[in-house]
Amino acid sequence: MRRSLCEAEDLNIKAENIRFEEPVNVDQKIELDDKIVRLIGVPFFGLVIPSAAGLIDFDHASRLEVYGSYLYFIMIAWIVWEGNRYLVLRYYPVILRSTSYIEKYALFIGLNIFYTTPVSLLLLFMWRWIDEAPVSTNIIFLTTAIIVVCVIFVTNVYEKVLYAKHSEMEQIRAEQLKRGKIQAELEALKNQIDPHFMFNALNSISYLIKKDPEKAEDFLQNLAEVYRYILGSKDKDLILLEDELSFMHAYGRLMSLRYEDAFHIDLQIDDKSKTRFLIPPVTLMVAVENAVKHNEVSASEKLVLRIRIEENKIILVNRQVPRKVKYTSTRIGLRNLNDRFLRTVGKPIFFQDNKEFFILEMPLLKLN
Repeated sequence: MRRSLCEAEDLNIKAENIRFEEPVNVDQKIELDDKIVRLIGVPFFGLVIPSAAGLIDFDHASRLEVYGSYLYFIMIAWIVWEGNRYLVLRYYPVILRSTSYIEKYALFIGLNIFYTTPVSLLLLFMWRWIDEAPVSTNIIFLTTAIIVVCVIFVTNVYEKVLYAKHSEMEQIRAEQLKRGKIQAELEALKNQIDPHFMFNALNSISYLIKKDPEKAEDFLQNLAEVYRYILGSKDKDLILLEDELSFMHAYGRLMSLRYEDAFHIDLQIDDKSKTRFLIPPVTLMVAVENAVKHNEVSASEKLVLRIRIEENKIILVNRQVPRKVKYTSTRIGLRNLNDRFLRTVGKPIFFQDNKEFFILEMPLLKLN
């Protein structure tokens, strides 16, 4: 079976790599529907600022020169607006991490000045050179200062809108996590007292008592250990991996007795790693039950589940032997498992289903 594990790792086929949907990321780029504001604002500032600064000499310039100059100034307004808009949307999540309002505001102003000043000066001097306009350098610097002030004002409005949208996204994320927590807790409760599991366990005990009383006693001892662990960890969000693996030893023995040695868990984890990580309790049991649920387990089709650790993840691999009786998978068990890891570890689970092997990766929380 070790050859089979190597095959799983070396398979050169397109596996179905599936990540479950994560809650809204509050650091993602925020989209704004501000087309109307830009359509009005750009021409407005392109017409008002040069007029207020006295850039155009209406007494000596022809009508064509005036129109051409205004079109050029509208182009400047568009370049300045769009550039600052991009910077604000691009770096707002970074600026949001600043600890104080003064620091945030200083970063915004810094971005405005860093972009607006050189761009405005360059374009205004180009206009003076192209148009051969009799405009002094002081007027150009004054116009640039007016542009910077207007940009700071508009950026402040953008900041208010972005903050409102960010707050809305945080509320959505909080609601998602709250729903995920409730759903995960309900699923955990179902796993703690699973009627189907208990029914199968009682049937197995009844069968073993008649056929092999010694195995029946062994089964009862492991069953008691399994439920002792489940009840003892029900109020804990995280538990030492070593404890979870000890529980899996008892649970694996239980499943082996139930399926008459047609089921086996191969733990490929060294003792040092067992004490370096935390994991949500009973999650390995859910993962194992998922493998049993979807595969044939019999004397002719043994199910071997290999468990190892790689890069702060616990990985479960098994060769797929579909049940003879078709089972329609809804992935609900894995989705609930994913919700639980998102809530406790902060990362999603990941699985590959390539028809020959099923590989499940679950994130671990490393101890300092």
